[in-house]
Amino acid sequence: MLLRVENVHKSFGALKVLQGVGLSVDKGDVVAILGPSGSGKTTLLRCVNFLERADEGTLTFDGERFDLARMSKRDAARLRKKTAFVFQSYNLFLNKTALENVTEGLIVGRRIPKGSAIDAARRALDKVGMLDRADHYPSQLSGGQQQRAAIARAIAAQPEIVYFDEPTSALDPELTGEVLAVMRNLAEEGMTMLVVTHELGFARTVSSQVVFMEGGVVVEAGPSRQIFEAPRQERTRAFLQTDQA
Repeated sequence: MLLRVENVHKSFGALKVLQGVGLSVDKGDVVAILGPSGSGKTTLLRCVNFLERADEGTLTFDGERFDLARMSKRDAARLRKKTAFVFQSYNLFLNKTALENVTEGLIVGRRIPKGSAIDAARRALDKVGMLDRADHYPSQLSGGQQQRAAIARAIAAQPEIVYFDEPTSALDPELTGEVLAVMRNLAEEGMTMLVVTHELGFARTVSSQVVFMEGGVVVEAGPSRQIFEAPRQERTRAFLQTDQA
């Protein structure tokens, strides 16, 4: 087991966003988190990567267990070096080229020598089909190309797991396809991924496990094929049918 989170709670004022959520990810898994808007999917992902502090819950990573509510900055920083996060909105530096966006975290955050960082960045850009755009600035790239550069930035340091927060939500269908194709290739290469997504086709064909959330709780979780072909919960069935209608 690479990652396990248990009993995660998170409130914003009186609003209870997460109410005892848990999930697990094995090495090589692609776990898709599905659910309607407002179900707590993104908040869970942000708590798991310490972008939000959970009110309660535990996280076990590579056999090491942590209290999410009392996580030290040192431990959070140490674990982040084993993970990567791909945001909805790319979060690229507008004044840096695609190559520089990828090397920045390697050089500044991980203290990798510049030459080695450039080599790693070029390999990552090549993997996402962006090596020929290495010297382009974000303003010169389409939304899909920007997101592929963001994915290159995430995988350049060879993390143990990559968290994706609705990576295609800002893209039109054509650009969505090119980003999902990159993610599909990463999955085929054995990249471990935890993906919040509304793309049911991707979840059905690429993910190994599915977690369906609503109202801040996990309604149902299991192997992707079982969830899509024979969901046990009526709410899961209704969501999948509505979304496919």
